Amino acid sequence: MKVLERLAALFKNRSVALVFFIIVFGLTRFIMLGPDEINPDGVNWHYRSQQFIVGLKSGDFERTYQHYHPGVTLMWLTGVPIEIYKQITGVTTYDQYNFIAFNTVAKYSVVLAQLVLTFILLYYLSKVVGFKIAYFSVFLFSLEPFFMGNSRLYHMDVLLALFVLIGLLISWLNLKSFSYKQSILAGVFLSLSFLTKSIGIGALFFVLLFSTAYFANKKDLKGLLNYFFTILGSFIVTTFVLFPALWVRPVYYLSEIFAESERVGIRKGHEQIVFGETTQDAGLLFYPLVLLIKSTPFLIAGLILCLMRCVNSFSNVLKNIKAKYHNPYIYLALFYLGYFFIMFYPSKKLDRYMLPLYPFLTLLASYGIIRFYSFLKTSKSKKVFMSVALFMFTLFYIVPAITDFPYYFTYTSPLFGTANSANTIIAQKPFGIAVPALKDYIINRYGNEPELGFIDTKPMKAIYSNSKVADIRVNGVSDYELLVLGINEEIPEKVLESGTRFRKDSSLYVNGLEYWRIYVKEDK
Repeated sequence: MKVLERLAALFKNRSVALVFFIIVFGLTRFIMLGPDEINPDGVNWHYRSQQFIVGLKSGDFERTYQHYHPGVTLMWLTGVPIEIYKQITGVTTYDQYNFIAFNTVAKYSVVLAQLVLTFILLYYLSKVVGFKIAYFSVFLFSLEPFFMGNSRLYHMDVLLALFVLIGLLISWLNLKSFSYKQSILAGVFLSLSFLTKSIGIGALFFVLLFSTAYFANKKDLKGLLNYFFTILGSFIVTTFVLFPALWVRPVYYLSEIFAESERVGIRKGHEQIVFGETTQDAGLLFYPLVLLIKSTPFLIAGLILCLMRCVNSFSNVLKNIKAKYHNPYIYLALFYLGYFFIMFYPSKKLDRYMLPLYPFLTLLASYGIIRFYSFLKTSKSKKVFMSVALFMFTLFYIVPAITDFPYYFTYTSPLFGTANSANTIIAQKPFGIAVPALKDYIINRYGNEPELGFIDTKPMKAIYSNSKVADIRVNGVSDYELLVLGINEEIPEKVLESGTRFRKDSSLYVNGLEYWRIYVKEDK
């Protein structure tokens, strides 16, 4: 018990707490960061970032529009460091030999940006809920294995989660005490949310709608006009400054972003396997299942404690109309509940689309745990509670951080049994996890660069001879010696009907999952 007390006393020193956070963040993010995975979207973003920089350098600003997401922040964050790396090393073109180096530069840039944003988030969250709850919640979501796994990807969802919450926190503080500086800063972060992913525009709409209701309740028209137009103006200026394609054809590219988002995100759908059934629209249960399967039992226990301790407080706040506008938890809850339910509508459903919820969920869990601890009357009961909490924290955060390293993307909650059991509920996507390890495994077992057949060729083509990687859905079976399937991928009908038979020869396992299966041709 004395150890727990000494730990608690030590962490009262904010400098010690922050240094400890940096160490933990670094150990879980920076080690083996480049060669752990090559996701197919990341391969695309390497090309897009390269074109983005070419557009800036050549003055062909329309090339800075590369995708409907639009991913502008990601291209700035990674395109510039990669260009600097090219200038220093003289290596200017992507090929199978230098892709990992470029990938490492890109991913280090993204993770460093996440670290900076996390400290900015901690700063503003401390102003809203106090340092203790803020630090605890930031620490928790940073250690949530699924969040960690996605933060190691060359992708945008974690950036979106951080930009959105920072923008919401600054806008909330600005409601309480208006200043033009804070208002401009809120608009900047809300713009960065949109420039990361188009769904981020929802944060701006929420802030403007809530502020309208807030100032209407106060009957303060002047306050509304100052707040509303300063944030909106800052949002517009930041968006135009950072997105050069808008300098050329603003209406066209903005309409492209939203038209493509509607076509691909809402109507097109995305293949998922739920309870063994393949579907293009995973339905209403998908996201609740994702949150249960991909969240630690510690987080879920914290949310239950929050529900137990906070339900009366929230109901009292809801009864008092004025109090609704002065409770930051209600403010954030309105946005994140809205985000959660809006995401049910698009037919394209992906588990990582729930990542923006994690910072808010850990905030609620932290509040619930600290409130429950404060509710306990005796020092003995508090010590017992701290001991149980520390044990659960070690079991559900420290152990997976060690055993699942570096493939946190594959994490599933032990509440659903083994990883294979969880895989029967919502099927795991290969997403380029352990592709560099797969390449080494194939070369060591089957000789120097045999011809390979994949369903998704992008990750392996990035680090393998392009001519030796074939698409088994398109190419004939004579174009490859080994057929490689990722987790939950099936041999296409085209191959089954070809007359050539393949025999499973070996597998590469990742965190208990048969992640990559390798088939060889049977002799006729």
